[in-house]
Amino acid sequence: MTEHTAAADHAEDADALVVYATTHGHTAKIATRIADAMRAEGLEVDLRDVGDADDAQLTRYDLVVVGASLHKQEHQKQIVAWVSARRQALSQMASVFFSVSLSAAEDTAESHAATQRCIDDFCAKTGWAPARTERIAGCLQYREYDVFTRQLMRLLMKRMGHPTDASHDYDYTDWDAVERLGRELAQASPALTS
Repeated sequence: MTEHTAAADHAEDADALVVYATTHGHTAKIATRIADAMRAEGLEVDLRDVGDADDAQLTRYDLVVVGASLHKQEHQKQIVAWVSARRQALSQMASVFFSVSLSAAEDTAESHAATQRCIDDFCAKTGWAPARTERIAGCLQYREYDVFTRQLMRLLMKRMGHPTDASHDYDYTDWDAVERLGRELAQASPALTS
């Protein structure tokens, strides 16, 4: 899922760039909701899947938002490489990172710490220190998983006390909080505050 084609025509006029990596599509939905909330506040937003973001000229934007999801305690390699190649430019501008995971849905100190460690590892690997990081609860997407992953996730979820009925998905994302994040980012953007 990508909106790059719709947004690419306005890349030169965009105030903000939202780049995301997604494995099963849920992070793309979150990135889209953030971008839509930013647009509602008056920002022009260029929304891109990381696979379509190599030509993005970061100096054209006042704000860059990067999103990725956790799988086996790692974010997607493609987004790690994209950020690593642009860490110097990102360090000199307003930038934000959001991480999507099932562990973010667990409201325990242990879960929060584990998720934060993964975010810290991402920042250390890429050499990027975003001004803000956010943990966002993801979606248990049984119907998107291959047979092996589905069985593995059912075992893990059973241990954690989560649903194991693989006939449908379980969305843990707080969509109101996602939209609030988009609004907050827009309101703090140099494009609207200058």
